[in-house]
Amino acid sequence: MRTSESIARGAPVHGLRTPVLAACALVACALAIGCSAEELPEAMQQTAQQLFATRAWPALGRCLGCHATRPTIDFLAPGTPAEAYPTLLAFQPPIIDVSSPASSLVLTMGKHTGPPLLAPDADAVLAWLEAERVERVADGGATVAVGPVSLLLGAVTAIDLGHGATLRFTASAAADGIGLRQIELAAGPRGLHVVHPLFVTHPPRVPARIDASDAFGDVDLALAAGATEPLGGGAAVLPSFDPADPISIDFRTLEAP
Repeated sequence: MRTSESIARGAPVHGLRTPVLAACALVACALAIGCSAEELPEAMQQTAQQLFATRAWPALGRCLGCHATRPTIDFLAPGTPAEAYPTLLAFQPPIIDVSSPASSLVLTMGKHTGPPLLAPDADAVLAWLEAERVERVADGGATVAVGPVSLLLGAVTAIDLGHGATLRFTASAAADGIGLRQIELAAGPRGLHVVHPLFVTHPPRVPARIDASDAFGDVDLALAAGATEPLGGGAAVLPSFDPADPISIDFRTLEAP
């Protein structure tokens, strides 16, 4: 088990090299000196999805002719920002890597049958991806990573979370990924506090991928000592995960109070 480890699979981001991270710092500074969020520039208050619509989507405009319409490469389908947003996040093979934004193929493919992204456009796309990482993965700080572990299809997979706690579920192959059922947390003798577990798959020879559906993004669960409770609704589908690949789970919080 690996603990207190950032989810980033590539080099960590240091400093304020993107507009989004700079905005996060400015927000914190403004709040510290008494400014309200409403007094900050509008662009610095945007969610990741809003940044996609206002910055990344215009930057990808030259790509629409091919990548919104042609089969097998239509990661911008059907050609509108609201509908292309989930398409791009879930596209296979992955065109983006939220856990390591700068490694995303959409940024690194360069000149192909179409032109490369211009530098300002690449900056806009990277700013959006960094915002996705902050919202979905990092939360401004390190996560706690457990695994990778191999799945036991059709049987109970039990994952040691430390603190005497266990995560258990039964996995099976599904039409669009992996199905999990009977998902439950069992606390140890000191109880357990879990926030936002994010499942990650580790295919061979390619970067790790997160669960783009973020099935447990709203989980904030506190268990008493020795208690057992379902995680989320007790069942989930992890889209585009291959049952043969090991998985890990990254928690924003995993602690025994």
